[in-house]
Amino acid sequence: MRGMQITWYGQACFKVVSGDTTLVISPFGRGVGLNPPRGKADVVLLSSDGSDGDVAAPENGIVISGEGEYEVKGVLINGFSFFHAHEGASALRKSTIYTVVVEGVTLCHCDNATPKQVDAILEKIGEVDVLMVPVGGTHRIGKEEIHMLDAEAAASLVGEIEPRIVIPMYFKVPGLTVSLNNADAFLKAMGALHGGEPADKLIVKKKDLPQEETRVITLSVA
Repeated sequence: MRGMQITWYGQACFKVVSGDTTLVISPFGRGVGLNPPRGKADVVLLSSDGSDGDVAAPENGIVISGEGEYEVKGVLINGFSFFHAHEGASALRKSTIYTVVVEGVTLCHCDNATPKQVDAILEKIGEVDVLMVPVGGTHRIGKEEIHMLDAEAAASLVGEIEPRIVIPMYFKVPGLTVSLNNADAFLKAMGALHGGEPADKLIVKKKDLPQEETRVITLSVA
């Protein structure tokens, strides 16, 4: 295997490519000021109900939007749903944590889960190789206040899950219309403030995963 390629589009949106299989996680619309991924995807995972922008699913994908076990083209997917009562919201908002096993590597996408919600399913999540975790803190979208992990809570969650690699998401980037904190406080909490420049993409191979410590890798927006 050449290894999977992970690209970040801002917010919670990632594209994962393994061979001829393309997976898109948590796509968004242009309402957040960033460019959503384009083109075809084999699988599209919707982690929220669209409260952070109009959801735009790439072409021709099998769309998964909640709890359950799935297998598509050899990719194993587990969804664990939970509900938020955001201030100013007219109804409960559903979010879903996904674990995805690709090429023997387990990814975990935390969407905007709280530590308590993750604690409730830690045993079900199992061992995680690559963790995608929000770090930008509570913010407002319109009249709604969205409660999300801040730097300290995100770092604590990383300590509980103990992934081999952690990729911060949901933080301030140029062009984003949502008011989030930047990633600096999280990187500092993880002891990684003076790491390398953000990478354009991440290539992950099971045999090359770090074994002795959690490596923080920040991605630039595609």
